[in-house]
Amino acid sequence: MDHRYQAWQDVLAEEFFGRQHAGQPTLLYVDRDVEQELRRGHGMAEPLAHCVGRFLRMGTAEPYRALEDYRWRKWHQDKNGVPAFLPLLACSVMAASQMVNDENHHASAYHARFSELLTGEASHLGSHHYEPISRMWQVLAYWQQGQQGARGLCTIPAPAELPSNRSRIGFAQSQTLLSGADRSFMPKFFRSLRERATTWPQPGETLLAQIEIRGLEQHLSKGFRNALREGEFRPFLARLIGNYAATWDGSDELVPTGTTRAELLARLDAGRLSWVARLRSGVQRERIELKNGIVLEQLGDTAYYDVTGLPVPTTDTLTRAIRCDGDDLVLSRPASSVLVLARDDVIGVWVGSDGFRSGEAHVVLAAAGAQQDVQRLLDRAATTGRSADTSKVAWVPRGWSMHRPVTFDDAVTLRRALQEVQGAVGLLRPPAQFKLRLEGGLKLAPSLDAHVYLRGGEPQVVLPDASESTGPLLIDGEERLELRKGIAAGGSVSLAVLGLKPGRHTVSYAGVEIDFATADQAVVEPKMTKVCGFTVADGRASESPSLLNEQSLPAGITGADCTSATAWDTSAAMELCRRDADELLFAAADGRLWTLEAPEQPGWWTERLPDRPAPLRFEVEFHGVGGWLLERRSGRWRGRPVNPGAPEPRGAGNPRAWARAIVRAQQASVEPSWAAYVQAAKELDR
Repeated sequence: MDHRYQAWQDVLAEEFFGRQHAGQPTLLYVDRDVEQELRRGHGMAEPLAHCVGRFLRMGTAEPYRALEDYRWRKWHQDKNGVPAFLPLLACSVMAASQMVNDENHHASAYHARFSELLTGEASHLGSHHYEPISRMWQVLAYWQQGQQGARGLCTIPAPAELPSNRSRIGFAQSQTLLSGADRSFMPKFFRSLRERATTWPQPGETLLAQIEIRGLEQHLSKGFRNALREGEFRPFLARLIGNYAATWDGSDELVPTGTTRAELLARLDAGRLSWVARLRSGVQRERIELKNGIVLEQLGDTAYYDVTGLPVPTTDTLTRAIRCDGDDLVLSRPASSVLVLARDDVIGVWVGSDGFRSGEAHVVLAAAGAQQDVQRLLDRAATTGRSADTSKVAWVPRGWSMHRPVTFDDAVTLRRALQEVQGAVGLLRPPAQFKLRLEGGLKLAPSLDAHVYLRGGEPQVVLPDASESTGPLLIDGEERLELRKGIAAGGSVSLAVLGLKPGRHTVSYAGVEIDFATADQAVVEPKMTKVCGFTVADGRASESPSLLNEQSLPAGITGADCTSATAWDTSAAMELCRRDADELLFAAADGRLWTLEAPEQPGWWTERLPDRPAPLRFEVEFHGVGGWLLERRSGRWRGRPVNPGAPEPRGAGNPRAWARAIVRAQQASVEPSWAAYVQAAKELDR
């Protein structure tokens, strides 16, 4: 691979999965016109298809092997980055955009067009070569969903949503159903419906019916019109346009390109509703000022912000769209007749959710026009919370119903009920599952080993969505009859009923294996914590503090206690920092950066220590975070590792500030792990 392929990868990643699309549906729509615009706009010398075609291994059983190997190498360098096969997938979309009857091919001849695009010949790449590309689409969908909306909301269909005769090429075709012109037309269409609708958003099938009733097909692309007439693709098209309606904030643009978007969410805390903003762009600022006196204040070191200057959530503010502009940021919220709140582990309160999650508790509020749809859904699928809570709670908007706690134990039943009920709740479906995974369970010491569970508290296995049966579910290589009835695409199966013995176990399904362990008690002993104090020799305390070892700890002075001490039962790392440092920083591996300040000298020092102690150091504890401690004295930087780990600065914090600080202190150490931090910082700071 060379820099030209990576350049196309970077352009496509930023254009279609950049952080400016946070919280909005994204389509990897690429036709010849879009490809030409990208080439001109980014100065790409080589056409996309030529760039990809040079790396195909023609004449072999695996023509895409070089591209797959390159993706894995890039994944090992950056596990959170966009999978490095976007140029190939973009070519697959270009081929789908050309599926019309012409003098060479019938409209359904996808593989011939794909082969001609990449090789110049219609017969070099056939349908038997295409399976790896369909897997790449599912990997991309799994990655995008794992970004929690920070790189846009996934529009790639699950295998079960594709027509049976499009089980492979349907992924690429799905991205061509709405062209850029189609998406630009949607806000006008939504506004005309919103003025008359009693509930919003409307389900996708209703939106499609309105397009047909009003004769608006003429304003939409040929790809959209074809999908509208095609019975097998119509359900997916309905869900796609419904998702756009559900995130429309009332503005003239679905996605304001290049502008950071913050989501305005309802928050339930201490018996009252208020607003909180979530900024999933990766840019964190302590304070953000918008127009009309609206201010966002960051909540700790999180992506959430407290909102002041907006009226509190009421019937009026919940059922209409809200949009607040700033210089480089837009705070917005779509109109909604149904409000779903779920417990957020980051800030510890109930926060608005964009959909239901099986196995989790929800609070559901519904406006008058949506209450019938909500009740029908709960009657069909809810495990708890079917009856409305009739207690008069002050924070519930007037005229709205409330259900709590609402739980759905069966994801398959929930999806089926959402599809049948439609209405105002039809868009609140759980995300598609593209990968076998474990969920729940009682973990033993998760900070030490995330895959060890208490025996009898084994997790659930969440099965991927699939269009057809993919074989039995095997536990330690055997099919267990007691689990057979619970196996369904997208569903979850509890392993706690099996009575597994302590030890390692393997779950196998559809060619994928997951390992975990069970035990009766924690099997990993926590490490001894370093303890800071003053050593004692011949009854006299040392002049300066130090880290005490097992021999000096019992007689040492720790804190204000001069009697014997014991080690703390904690996994925190402790380091000593100099008080006379000109600058003291901690650069975490995940991109966060802290400035450390020396605390005041303890008052008991003058009473318990020599007449003139040398207060040169203070202690700092690091809980669950690793990186480098950087100290500048007399113009020179010095660095010490604190469980540094591999640098992955794109996941949190302010990567730019992190990079600048590390580049300034690049002479702090000669250790190889520090060199890796410097290299990562220089790549970010370009």
